[in-house]
This record gives sequence, C-alpha cells and structure tokens, in this order.
Amino acid sequence: MEREKVAVITPGSFVIPSGRSSSVERVIEKMVPLAADQLHIRIFGLADGHLPSQSWIGSVPCYRLPGGRLYLASILRHLRKWRPDTVDVHNRPLLAHQLKSRLPLTRVLLTLHSTTFVSSSKNHQKACMPQMLESVDGLIVNSEFLKGELLNRFPSLSTPIWVNPLGVSLEDFVPRWTPAGESLRQARLAEFGWENRKIILFVGRLLPSKGVHHLLAALPAILREEQDALLVIVGSSFYGIDRETEYVKRLKTMAEPFKEKVVFLPFTPYPKVADWYNLADCLVVPSGDEEAFGLVNVEAMASAVPVVAAKSGGIPEIVVDGYSGFLLPMEGLTQSMADRVISLLQNEEARKAMGRAGRELARSQFRWQHTADRWAELMQKNYVLSRGADQ
Repeated sequence: MEREKVAVITPGSFVIPSGRSSSVERVIEKMVPLAADQLHIRIFGLADGHLPSQSWIGSVPCYRLPGGRLYLASILRHLRKWRPDTVDVHNRPLLAHQLKSRLPLTRVLLTLHSTTFVSSSKNHQKACMPQMLESVDGLIVNSEFLKGELLNRFPSLSTPIWVNPLGVSLEDFVPRWTPAGESLRQARLAEFGWENRKIILFVGRLLPSKGVHHLLAALPAILREEQDALLVIVGSSFYGIDRETEYVKRLKTMAEPFKEKVVFLPFTPYPKVADWYNLADCLVVPSGDEEAFGLVNVEAMASAVPVVAAKSGGIPEIVVDGYSGFLLPMEGLTQSMADRVISLLQNEEARKAMGRAGRELARSQFRWQHTADRWAELMQKNYVLSRGADQ
C-alpha cells in the first residue's frame, strides 16, 4: 500500500535544522524523520540564504522557501504540485486557515505548541481566532493543559483536539549516577573551577513568564544553608541573540550581591546544552501558568537530574511530585522553592533516586519515537473519520 503523503509546515521563523532555532523546529526535526517509514513526508521551512533550497532531515526532504509575504505563495506552489493527503501546520493559525481556504479538499491540521498564537493582543486577530480554529480539520497540542486552555478560551470550538506529548532523545544526554556520567561531570567541574560546588541549573529563555526572578529571590535562603551552591542560568531573551532586555538587566541586578554564586551563560544550541544538564544537581523550572509543556523537564529527566518546578501549565503531566522531582504551588513559590532545593542539595541519595526515576520516566513515556508514532497515526486521513467525535 502506498504511504500517505504529509506536508509539514514550520512557522517560517527559523531555519531547520538549526541548533539556534526555537523548540518548534526542534520538535519537527526530532519527531518527523522517525515517522518516515509510515508516511511519505516533506518538510517546508524558511530559507536563510546560506543553506541549500533543498536538503534532507534524516530521510525526509526539507524545502527552504522565501519567508515573509512570499511564504504562503511559495508553500501553495509546492502543495498544488505535490498534492499531499494531509498538511500539518505548526504554530500558525492564520497560515493554516489560509491554506485550508485555498485547498478546501486537502486535510489541514494545526499543531499548537503554546498559547502564544491564540493569545494575540491584536484585536482583529482575537476576533478571527475562532473562525481560524474552526476552519481546520483538527488541532494537535502537546498537553492536556493546552487542550483545556483552548476549550476554555473558545467554549464553542467543535474542531477535534488531540494531545501528543513531546519527547527527548536519550542518546543526546549523558545521565548522572553512571561511571561515564560522573567522570564527565567531574572533569567539566574541574575545567570551570567548580569542584565541590552544588549546581542549581536553569535552562530557558529569560522572560518574566519563565520565573527566573523567583529563583533569584529564593537564592539567599538557599545560600544560608548551602554555601557551596552555585546557580547557573543558561539562556537569553531571544533564540540565538544575547541582547539584554530590561528583564535581563533586572535579573543581573538581583544577582549582583551574589557575584561568586550566580553565573549567567548565553543561549546554548541543542544538543550542546546537554553538557549543562550533566553538571546539575537539580534543575529549577519556575515557569508561570502558560507553560504548555516545557522540553527542559524531559531533558533534565533524560539526564537523571531531579526537577523542582512550579505546579503550573502542563508541567504536572511530566514531573511526578515526590518521585522524579517536586511540584510547587504558585502561592508561596519562593519559600517552597528554597526549601525543596535545599533538601535535594543536602541529600545525595534523594537526588540519585529521583534522577534515576526521571530517567526511567523519560525512557518509558517521553521518547521522540513515542511522539512520532502517535503523530503518524494522527496523520492517517481516516483518523478524523473514525475519531473525529473524540474531544
């Protein structure tokens, strides 16, 4: 039987593949090639003037098209010639709506990775959002939280919504608590002059919604109990750009009294960021309520590092409280964060047990192959006919 044809449309924000892209491009790069034995797939992304107009992501061809206003027209030319059975548009409701209106007989799905593009501050986009979401044949989201958010914001929405949690490549992360992991860790700690330090790690964009200010506010209490603690903050406000915003300046002002205890490191491209997880005694994720999934959680788990996270958004669907880490209520977050970090830094056996538990959860539930298999099933054109009533 001939494989069904699926076109995957990236947001047109970043080139793929690229370690300096957003998590959306990473999801596509990691997940899609794993489904190539089940589907005939083409990826359409953005040209940057350096990479060729066509190359391969694994065994899947990737076409890089002119961006901006030319992106829609370029995609349409390819789709009309190739005639896919399904088009999966990532994180761009307007683009999905435009493609469906011009290709009414083609099955068009919209994959949403966050609430960003359904929370537009532009009034005309807010007014049109229900129409955009209703126009497509199905919605794919990465967490039950995000599905609930869509249904809360658009109560009359009748478009089918399916949840497909994201994954991690275990082979990209060297886990703690193995001879190889500990040897690598000790060598790198010595390289940085951080021997005998206990590493608290944050990885992510430096935005108010990511809550780094909560972590810095908890630091004095942590240092009173653990003088050897070192907070390592890896990230920037923008992907691949280290320009300082007012928020970043605020964070550095908060860190000023603790010069030897806080290190700010620039955005680190994937998979090199795995080196920082290997150093960590715990990862802290103080994100606010709009965190739909958070790849950093599964990346830390793949590294056998316990996670201390806010009980918000889709994070409770990943981190098991008291097993692979700790989930903290937003109320009183600063104090509870300090308490949980201190408890982990003072108890190596707890760090080891939670780290190993997280690694096993990542292996059994959050691998990219799991995500790819679910996605391949969703791409089958008969899936909507047989499951369309499921919400």
